[in-house]
Amino acid sequence: MPNKTPLGAMPPLSVIARSALVAPNLKIVYFPTTKVACTTIKWMLAEAEGTLNTEAIPRLLAANMHRSQTIHNRHVSGLQKLTELPPDRARAMLQSPEWTRVAALRDPIARAYSAWENRIFMRAPGRTDRGFELSPDVVEDGCINMTASFALFSNALQHHTEAFMHDHHFVPQSRVLHPDFVKFDMLAHVGQPGGVDSIAALLRERSGKDIQPHRHNESIGVPLDRVCDAATAQRLMAVYQSDYDTFGLERREFAATVEPYILSASETQLVTLVRQSVERVTSVSRAAQSKMSARYGVRQIRKAFFRKVSFGRMHNTPRGIHW
Repeated sequence: MPNKTPLGAMPPLSVIARSALVAPNLKIVYFPTTKVACTTIKWMLAEAEGTLNTEAIPRLLAANMHRSQTIHNRHVSGLQKLTELPPDRARAMLQSPEWTRVAALRDPIARAYSAWENRIFMRAPGRTDRGFELSPDVVEDGCINMTASFALFSNALQHHTEAFMHDHHFVPQSRVLHPDFVKFDMLAHVGQPGGVDSIAALLRERSGKDIQPHRHNESIGVPLDRVCDAATAQRLMAVYQSDYDTFGLERREFAATVEPYILSASETQLVTLVRQSVERVTSVSRAAQSKMSARYGVRQIRKAFFRKVSFGRMHNTPRGIHW
């Protein structure tokens, strides 16, 4: 995608590249977008770059419900943030032909569904307290109606958009990637055949390693088409209009009505138990971080990080096949 903005006219790096990661050996800058296979891509990038450090995983303070999520901690990935580099060098890397700038795209409705399932429905740790209030479960005879719950979320997202934007999982891809200011060499669409594989192929070529994509952060396995009707889709399309306009993404068609997808009593109970587990893990993590801060001070946390605290690994997640 061509870049028409002079380098000097760019906004601060903290705005356009706040999460961009650098792989200097590969000469690649990767711009992650949450719920767009970013866990898979980070694992591949760290492996290809040779910075992956899985030995750090048992000692992390963060509330991770699955081993795969630890790749977002840079003690594990070993990848450097673009914004940590000297500003002139970092800005040049956004344009230089010596560097390859990579990002991924996803159908906005599929991404919104994945974000809702993860952050709202399953209560993954994040900044969505207001989102919980605006989009509670729709319960019928003690069982969760996922179709109605997702519809309620779409309505809340449309009418209270900014309440959800504190959590980057809901931020439009156009606001994350800023293609007007970054000259992307590869924009892989993860919902299309070969999307993620194209990034893996680039990493294999640059590293000489057998880099293969693996699925992470799997969903509970309820297909989008089973819970999303045309009205719900239209509300989400309105919220993410900028993604369609910016990247020329196709608009998916959905049935006018869908049969309500209602969880069984045992499935509803399981969802409740998983949420409670998430709350406990989050509470323990926050308490540990607070205790560490009080004992060592903020500046000493990083030094004490690896030798003072150890958490067990949690590997159990709901089954599914979505990115």
